[in-house]
Amino acid sequence: MSLPDSDILVSMKSRFSVRTLGVALLLAAALGAVSSQLVSAQDKSSIVTLIPSADWQLTSSGAVNASALSSWDGDPAIEHEYGVTAYTARSYTFANHKADVLIEQAADPSSAYGLLTFYRTSAMTSLDGSRLTVAAAGKALLARGPTFIRVSVTAPDALPLGDYVALLHLIGGPPPPPRALSQLPEPLPSRGLIDGSQKYALGPLAAAKIAPALTPNLIGFDEGAEMQTGQYRIGSAGTLTLAAIDYPTPQIARAEFDSISKALCQAGADLRNPSKQSAFACRRRDTYVLIAMNAPSQAAADQFLSTFAVSKTISQDQGNPEDQGTVWQMLRLLIANGVLIMMLGVFSLGGGILVFVSKRLARRWFANSIFVEAEGAGIIILDLSDVRR
Repeated sequence: MSLPDSDILVSMKSRFSVRTLGVALLLAAALGAVSSQLVSAQDKSSIVTLIPSADWQLTSSGAVNASALSSWDGDPAIEHEYGVTAYTARSYTFANHKADVLIEQAADPSSAYGLLTFYRTSAMTSLDGSRLTVAAAGKALLARGPTFIRVSVTAPDALPLGDYVALLHLIGGPPPPPRALSQLPEPLPSRGLIDGSQKYALGPLAAAKIAPALTPNLIGFDEGAEMQTGQYRIGSAGTLTLAAIDYPTPQIARAEFDSISKALCQAGADLRNPSKQSAFACRRRDTYVLIAMNAPSQAAADQFLSTFAVSKTISQDQGNPEDQGTVWQMLRLLIANGVLIMMLGVFSLGGGILVFVSKRLARRWFANSIFVEAEGAGIIILDLSDVRR
């Protein structure tokens, strides 16, 4: 004989069926997501890994002097101007391939970056999307912090690109993070800039080679100047060379601008050979002196520089804690701890009140919900006060 289900059991069955249905739907969604991932993985199985595993072996490593630059078309005087203090030569082999490496320790990250721009050729392009790794025809230049690295691979045509990238990753590590660029000078505006033409000079020797139209003594490197140059396309009119000289203060920039303007008072920008005439323009923007050289016309040079604007960010200097007394520092520490304790107490009290109110509202408006039933730990309570004997 079967007994009819009570109202309590019916309610339990309905809730159980609803929960079972919900769990089944969640499992179905999870299985669908997994299957879609598998299908997506199968569709993308042809993607090449970013860092292939090539078994490059270090065969030799040792310190060398500046004379080793002769094998790399380097100039010891240029390296000295960028603050290079040590050289290390290495050799790597992989199968029948050989790679020679020269590691130079510069003064700081900006000096290493300057060496990279100085020796970069127009044929070199970036391999990892950053301006700190460039390569072409088996030659590569890397800047990693204050380290400048040269790489030369024999028979580069027979070496797969993946193995070449693996070698660069082994030597210089992964590509620098975006925050590493904050230690470098601000790049020139990219609009119209010819890729690979940007150079960064910290002294007169490098400046004389990357901007021969200017006399290095006019730039003022002894005053802390830093110069960047780049070639720009100006529509169909042709190209011109921009020299952006950054000085430590606006006062120094104003004084150097007056000297440069006087020297460039003639129509030709080629000061070393006045017989060669080319249009130029000179402007000062805050701490920058901008010079447009080798322009097709004077109007083109003036129009080009008129589009430049320099913006600076002003922030308040932070005080030095050592300038304050020990008693005042301890008092500020105690006050800060007291404020923190008060905030934690307020948050705890507010959280407790919120939990209490939410439970009351749940009991009143959602009496049959699983959130309220959880307090009973699954125990069914029967109210038999109205049952007649």
